[in-house]
Amino acid sequence: MKKLHQKLLAILIIMGILCAQTAVVYGAKDLPATDFSDKDYLLPINFEVQEQRAIPENFTETGYQDSTITISIEAGRFEDRCDYWVADITIKDPSQMRTSAAKGDFTNKYATRDGMELCSKVNAVIGLNGDYANGTEKYDFGYTVRQGILYRDNLDTAGRWNSHLMDVLLIDEDGDFHIIRRAASGAVKDMQIEGKRILNSFCFGPALVIDGELIEDYDGADTWINMSQGEERQRIAFCQVEPLHYKVICCSGPYTNTSTLVKSTGLTLRDFARLVADQGVQTAYNLDGGDSTLLYFNGNRVNVKPNQGVRQLKDIIYFVSAEGL
Repeated sequence: MKKLHQKLLAILIIMGILCAQTAVVYGAKDLPATDFSDKDYLLPINFEVQEQRAIPENFTETGYQDSTITISIEAGRFEDRCDYWVADITIKDPSQMRTSAAKGDFTNKYATRDGMELCSKVNAVIGLNGDYANGTEKYDFGYTVRQGILYRDNLDTAGRWNSHLMDVLLIDEDGDFHIIRRAASGAVKDMQIEGKRILNSFCFGPALVIDGELIEDYDGADTWINMSQGEERQRIAFCQVEPLHYKVICCSGPYTNTSTLVKSTGLTLRDFARLVADQGVQTAYNLDGGDSTLLYFNGNRVNVKPNQGVRQLKDIIYFVSAEGL
């Protein structure tokens, strides 16, 4: 037994060394960044907090509208098993979809923050949790671009471990979604996809819908990061319907509504994918669910979480108004 433990320890050490050797994680002074000055965006592509331009009186309990952004939020029940929420978002300009880290930019891999506080800090009209960027469970693997800055370029080599291959979501300079299934080393080159520059990228997954078709093959979903794909959990997806038109879809975790005594079970990954595909999206990507799940709107949490823990977040995706520009 002792020899077996020693062999296992040796294997783990070797794996750790190999992983460390392959990691391409940029230092704060060496971050490759893309110049988008030719795009004439409404807002700058950076991490600065934009002035709050949303019109307070334009908010309703379930939506917001001005000349640059339209939001509507609906709630429903999936097969009388689980509560869910769908936020429908249309923006005027790709720069209104933004990302933010818990502390400053994404060079601090250990920083976390309450998601509600982070959304409020950046004046988000609506926001959601990201992919727990650079989390330790990712073993320094992945492809991370935020606000046009490349923080990590370390997709694994196909056929080597394979447990580190994941679906990657790339959002290009026009705000369009591209998903690379089981992205291997070299899948993304020169911070571009299909001839377009990359604004933001996410490594979590898996893909749920591509080109309007439901994805049912989740190979690797539990070997990359534990998706608990067969368990009923709280989940969230980031989706595109058409150019500059997006949806955020999330379901509740197991809980009982104390007012109505109606129970929710949470959803398996497969059931959640069916729910998402039914919402008329062209592309849908699973993000970090469970206690990380957050749908924020106008200062409030939309997805209810009674008697459930709330995980501190590393990052958020959010939308802002550009009214008045």
